[in-house]
Amino acid sequence: MKLAAFLLMGAVLLPTLATAGDGHDHGEAAPTAANPNAPQRLPDGSVFLPKKTQRFIQVRTQPAKLETLPRSLILNGQVVAGMDASSKVQALQAGRLDIANGSLPAIGDKVEKGQVLATLTLAKDAQEGTNQAAEAADLQEQLKLAELEQQRLQGLGDLIPRRDVDTAAATVRSLQARLAVFRKGAKGVTETVRSPISGIVTASYAANGQAVQAGDLLLDIIDPSKLQVEAVTYDAALPANIATASVTIGKQTLALRYQGNSQQLRQQALPLRFSVEGETLAQLAAGSPVQVTVQTRETLQGVAVPAEALARNPSNQTVVWVKTMPEQYAPRVVQYQPLDGERVMITAGLPDGERVVVQATNLINQIR
Repeated sequence: MKLAAFLLMGAVLLPTLATAGDGHDHGEAAPTAANPNAPQRLPDGSVFLPKKTQRFIQVRTQPAKLETLPRSLILNGQVVAGMDASSKVQALQAGRLDIANGSLPAIGDKVEKGQVLATLTLAKDAQEGTNQAAEAADLQEQLKLAELEQQRLQGLGDLIPRRDVDTAAATVRSLQARLAVFRKGAKGVTETVRSPISGIVTASYAANGQAVQAGDLLLDIIDPSKLQVEAVTYDAALPANIATASVTIGKQTLALRYQGNSQQLRQQALPLRFSVEGETLAQLAAGSPVQVTVQTRETLQGVAVPAEALARNPSNQTVVWVKTMPEQYAPRVVQYQPLDGERVMITAGLPDGERVVVQATNLINQIR
């Protein structure tokens, strides 16, 4: 073990001893020179970016153009079901549930308006059943007597007025109808449960053969083609100042149509309702949070750029990068406001005419 350690130490020291003797020291090795053509951050904070690198990371620029643009703001909201887009299927009376095809539609199943979902055998207590049986027996006896009376009057022929014979026949028919109703009730009256709207089942609460009470919830159904957006604002004057609105879902921006606002505050905020123009929110679920960009009728002077043109410097300030020379880019600290779902409006810090980077901004911002 000691021999192995000695040999290992010798292997480490041998290259040092063999480098040079007295009078042969050549000094420290020269530092490796940096590549002057590599992307680098310059002392003044700008970035040197060779043409080859610009093409590789696909840098794109556009000239800054000062325009008159609408003042916009972003509101927090969520996807909600419209008044005719959701329905709760409930039992109207107490009874036993007999479900079509053995089970209620499950979550995610499609149903059509008017589709039979289940039948409900109405419940009755023991006292009610006893009373119905007694009344049915009484009606049975009345019917027998009425039929005998009808036969007796018919046998008398012309000795009695025809009116008496017709009255006896009407009495028999009435008793027969009442007895048929009571016999049907004794077997159990059923009620058909149908889907009130077409849509997707979002919740199912009952099972086959389950005893339900009047008002018990059986299904929740939502029509995804009629979903809407509800946003809130703390500015009571905003509803009268809305020009356009939009919501961004992933990379898709959908135009919204302002429907109206509530006249009652909700947690000190005013709810606003929007519907989607020409599209649907079927790709989202009710309750999904969204951000609504509202453009007002007020205008400001600014430069419109894509939202991806913004970056953050080490001081956490918002900057854009502008092209100052063919291979040099410089940051500009700016102030901005939202414009729509895809663009922002630079209101200060970006002079008219400068070429601002609108693609690969973050890659340039990361160069050190």
